[in-house]
Amino acid sequence: MATSAPVIYDGDLSDWSDSERIDNAIESPPGYALYARPDGSSLAFAFHSAVPIGANTTFWLNTDRDATTGYQIFGFAGGAEYNVNIAADGTASLYTGAAGQTLVLANLQIAYNADHTVAEFSLPKAAIGNPPAIDVLYDVNDAVFGPTSYSDKPFTLFNDTGIAPNLSTKVGIVYSDTTAHQYFSETAYAQLFMNAQAQAMQAGVSFDLLSESDLTDLSKISQYDTLIFPSFRNVQASQANAIANTLQQAEVQFGVGLIVGGEFMTDDENNNPLPGDSYSRMKLLLDATRVTGGTGDVSLQATDPGGLVLQNYASNEVIRNYTGVGWNAFTNVSGTGTTVATETIGGQTYAAAMATQTGGRNVVFSSEATMADSNLLWQAIDYSAQGTGVSVGLQLTRQTGIVAARVDLDSSMYAEDVNPLDGSPGVYDKLVPILAQWKDAYNFVGSLYANIGNNPAQGIYTDWTVSLPYYKAMIDLGNEIGTHSYTHPDNTNLLSAAQIQTEFADSTTILNQQLSAYLGHPYNIVGAAVPGAPETVATSTEIMKYVQQYLTGGYSGVGAGYPDAFGFLSPTQENKVYLAPNTSFDFTLVEFQGKTIAQAEAAWAQEWTDLTSKGQTPIVVWPFHDYAAAAFDVNGTGTSPYTTQMFTDWIARASASGSEFVTLADLADRIQAFDQASVTTSVVGNTITATVGSSDAGRFALDLQRQGSSVIQNVDNWYAYDTDSIFMPASGGTFTIHLGAAQDDVTHIAALPMRASLISVAGDGRNLAFSVEGDGLVTVDLQNPGTDLINVTGATIASQSGEILTLNLGAAGHHDVTIGLGADSAPVITSNGGGDTAALSIPEHIAAVATVVATDANAGDITTYGIASGVDASLFAIDSVTGVLSFKVAPDYTLPQDSDHNNSYLVNVSATDSHGLADLQQLTVNVTNANVAPIITSNGAGATATLGIAENTTAVTMVVATDANRATGDTTTYGIVSGADAALFAIDPVTGVLTFKAAPDYELPQDSDHNNSYLVNISATDSRGLADLQNLTVNVTNVLGIVQTGTSGNDIMTGTIEPDTLSGAGGADTISGLGGNDILNGNAGKDIINGGVGNDRITGGAGADTLTGGPGNDLFVYTDVADSGTTATTRDVITDFEHAIDRIDLSAIDANAGRGSLRGDQAFTFLPVAGTAFTGAAQLRYTYVTVGGVEHTIVEGDVNVNHIGADFSIDLVGHQILTASDFIL
Repeated sequence: MATSAPVIYDGDLSDWSDSERIDNAIESPPGYALYARPDGSSLAFAFHSAVPIGANTTFWLNTDRDATTGYQIFGFAGGAEYNVNIAADGTASLYTGAAGQTLVLANLQIAYNADHTVAEFSLPKAAIGNPPAIDVLYDVNDAVFGPTSYSDKPFTLFNDTGIAPNLSTKVGIVYSDTTAHQYFSETAYAQLFMNAQAQAMQAGVSFDLLSESDLTDLSKISQYDTLIFPSFRNVQASQANAIANTLQQAEVQFGVGLIVGGEFMTDDENNNPLPGDSYSRMKLLLDATRVTGGTGDVSLQATDPGGLVLQNYASNEVIRNYTGVGWNAFTNVSGTGTTVATETIGGQTYAAAMATQTGGRNVVFSSEATMADSNLLWQAIDYSAQGTGVSVGLQLTRQTGIVAARVDLDSSMYAEDVNPLDGSPGVYDKLVPILAQWKDAYNFVGSLYANIGNNPAQGIYTDWTVSLPYYKAMIDLGNEIGTHSYTHPDNTNLLSAAQIQTEFADSTTILNQQLSAYLGHPYNIVGAAVPGAPETVATSTEIMKYVQQYLTGGYSGVGAGYPDAFGFLSPTQENKVYLAPNTSFDFTLVEFQGKTIAQAEAAWAQEWTDLTSKGQTPIVVWPFHDYAAAAFDVNGTGTSPYTTQMFTDWIARASASGSEFVTLADLADRIQAFDQASVTTSVVGNTITATVGSSDAGRFALDLQRQGSSVIQNVDNWYAYDTDSIFMPASGGTFTIHLGAAQDDVTHIAALPMRASLISVAGDGRNLAFSVEGDGLVTVDLQNPGTDLINVTGATIASQSGEILTLNLGAAGHHDVTIGLGADSAPVITSNGGGDTAALSIPEHIAAVATVVATDANAGDITTYGIASGVDASLFAIDSVTGVLSFKVAPDYTLPQDSDHNNSYLVNVSATDSHGLADLQQLTVNVTNANVAPIITSNGAGATATLGIAENTTAVTMVVATDANRATGDTTTYGIVSGADAALFAIDPVTGVLTFKAAPDYELPQDSDHNNSYLVNISATDSRGLADLQNLTVNVTNVLGIVQTGTSGNDIMTGTIEPDTLSGAGGADTISGLGGNDILNGNAGKDIINGGVGNDRITGGAGADTLTGGPGNDLFVYTDVADSGTTATTRDVITDFEHAIDRIDLSAIDANAGRGSLRGDQAFTFLPVAGTAFTGAAQLRYTYVTVGGVEHTIVEGDVNVNHIGADFSIDLVGHQILTASDFIL
């Protein structure tokens, strides 16, 4: 508030201004005017009358501004707690009750002009309780009344508040719970509320979110340039007057403007009109009232050719047409307002948007849709908060707008879509290359939302081994992964709170775990995309409990809520961002509405136009599906109803418009940063000083508005801007901007890449240094370099056209870049002493000579090395990049090739910069006679080699070496020098044959770490001690099992865990198969055979053998009746025979030896009942005997016709119930 000089009470109105008049020409009778203002500890009044002011002139004071309390003038008006009444002698005193009724304070200070038509008087504030504001009525001589009708609104004087105004530019956006509860949809109200936030972002004006309870707090609402009411039709009846009074004081005393959509404070909490004139508050605060309304076809047109509010519309330009919608029409009460847009219904035209002034600058829209649907609100905010002169706004992007693509990975939980069983490409085999192509062509990134699935039996699950590589590829392209829920429910509004927690909290946890483990570093899912049907605001609120940063929900647009629903759902939910797609889903257009590809593309194109037309920096959230962009057949029809090209066309259009592609996490982060930012500006002539308070503004721009043809000429000590915007550093700061007709010729950043965050900039107008986080191309407008060189560090020069330099930052990350302009200097060779000449000595047989090194004072200049001349130049080569100089053929001291054959070679080398300046050095290379070490050429000739040999053998390899000195009598000796397993090897020093001292056993590795990988280092040394070394790794491979035959003695043979063949050769052998399916033969002798684990084939052979099969299906083989005798001391014993698991093979024994025509290999007949006697040859029976308390089952066979008894028998330990299947008969 402005501070006025003390009032001089002299009956002279010359020290009063029109702004201090509290009535107006309409409300007061002609010739009358009432002025008032605070004056220190008093309230000063000045009154002009058309007639002399006489006795019973009264000023009625309603100090609580409640017309229902206090004295009722004429029994119905005023509600005055006090009155100032003038007596016949001209004195003025303060009373309560009726005029002059009860004295409170006599003889107030008062002064008149000569004819008593002007009076000035002083009223001590303390005498009336020092109220914040007073409503005033007056009557003159009990004959003239102001206002003319006491039923009209009174005149208001606002007292000093002690509130300091806020110097920053900021608006308050008001959320009305009362209106939301009576709105046609609370969800739509939330969308409308966020639309106002998005439009404030477009205007570049910082905002706070307010509730109804804030509207009676003058200390709060006075801090805003403008209050925005997306819809405030309904208000608590008990609060209506208090809110209206506070708003009026904010308007009048602090110049706060109001922006309103539709009817304003007309109805109570029950949707009933407020008592009396329900439009009185609109009239008081907005100077507007409703004329009419109804339902019909509406055409909106701009009528603001001067650009008072709408800066970029032609006169009568159509804004939008509606069909069959509800509408309201308002009019300006005082006639002083300006209609900036009209609406035509049935041939009748009304005001659709008006600019009025009741203290601050107001804009009144005829409906919420008029305000929200067509990028009008941001222009109203700019006008109301910043006026009609040059202003600046803080923008979320340095480009023309923001595009955040939301990609729902609906196929992600269908395992066969991701990895088809027939081996054909899956949906992400197609999508990932498409994303890569879009990134390469358009720098496109987006957010991709995955489901998990929980029904493996139906193929609805995530195979992480398949999916995670795809997700990593998506992330590596700069995209974001979020959750689309656990199971993709069709309608989240039907879920319980517990189900919502499962869908979004659990899916987030699992995705975080899987991605973090696969990527090798923490990955944090910060956002979720709601699947299925659009959710209500109640559902959104519940889901947002389980997201870290943001939620993207159902489509919101014209006819389905309101477009641009970006921001915070309510003032109590400013910790998380909500982002509603404002373009149609691909599925909606193609599969639900049945549009063709061409029709769908046309619909998208129209939506793009509607969303971006007349926008400052519009935000577009574009939703589509993985299967659609990949044109993947998910319905089994063999084709897709979508084409990839329709999506590429969409991206190409956005790219051509200059929009910035961001992830939704990036967008949410920017919105939160914007919410926390502040901007304070002042404009003096062509100089703008702006202070941006922020800790995360590095992707933002401070954008000029209403600057006309002027451009940014320069910015004090700042070198990052284009013609109309300053690129912000992350930390904000203060910027002094000078406007002019053209830009000064100073070196400055003119463009930064998408998504890059500017950290700092320093310069002097010619040289430049800056730090940035990100990747991509930076455009720098150089000061005219003349003949100076451009030296760049921290980036590479992608191109240069005149003074425009394009730099490539390289991979994403932090980059510190410097650009310097300076005179060109030649390189200086510093190697080999750095002089014009140098001499070197090298031994023969070595090609390497030296590395030429040069410095260049011009940072970033490129040095090229070369051979300039010299009598022996043709014998040399040099690497042009590294400067490595070498002989083309290694010199031989005994066969010199230099021009005079004295082993002194002459060559001149050069170092040349990219502009042709060079330094030369003449080298003399003296070759000396030198011994050359042998060179091992075997096993690849490298310093290391790996060999593989089979176990059970000793031979490893033959080491071979060459020696250039061998022709002169040098000799080579081979040896073992080291290695962890060197002790296990031997080498022939003459032949180089390397062997194991003992053949290695794969099953019993002897190497140091017992992994069958043996390490040994071998050498080849000449007679003068020079040597070459080679580190060998000898990997021993497994040979399955062993084959072993014993001696004629009593052998002990043990197999391996693999299939072995072990055979005795006489004597009492002990044979153990251990593991594997072994073949074990005892042959002659009383053998002990144990098959061990596995399906073994055991043959005892002659002698009373003890046989144990061990675990597994074992086969005991008998080939002759002599293999097992008939007595306890001569028969074989099988210790662990298992019925139905093991078998006895008797098929090689002729069961009926020598029986006439039956001679041959006859099979036995098994007698199944234990103890059954033989009745003929070729029979097999079994009986039970008990020996030492242990029962044995004796199997006996009869092979002849004498029936005397068994010809062989086998003892099975234990009581066995046998069947024919236990034998191979």
